[in-house]
Amino acid sequence: MRSVLSIITLLALTGCSDVVTTRFDTLADAKSQGALARGWLPPLLPDSAKAIVERNNLDLNTGVGSFDYDLPERSAYIEKLSLTGATSQTDAGIDILTVITNGSRWEIRLPSTSGSAEWATRRL
Repeated sequence: MRSVLSIITLLALTGCSDVVTTRFDTLADAKSQGALARGWLPPLLPDSAKAIVERNNLDLNTGVGSFDYDLPERSAYIEKLSLTGATSQTDAGIDILTVITNGSRWEIRLPSTSGSAEWATRRL
């Protein structure tokens, strides 16, 4: 009886998660599947963005994600974000850009020596 109760409890706990994970090979794939329109990706991504992964907690209205991009595009990407009103700070060789748009706060982290990035977002 105790094992049946344990199994039911485990199933109930694992079945209650509202975290959605989606992967896209390229920015074009993400656009064609409506990921930008849904607001689950940062408002701007570099044209060369690839290996895009997003994880969104629908209950908490939060999300995290990552992508790779061509490092030579880094300066232009930071400039595009800055033109949208992003604030910027640097911490241990990582540029951290914060953008507030459409009721969400996005924090995008760009290490200076790699073509990878991570983000976190939450509804305001």
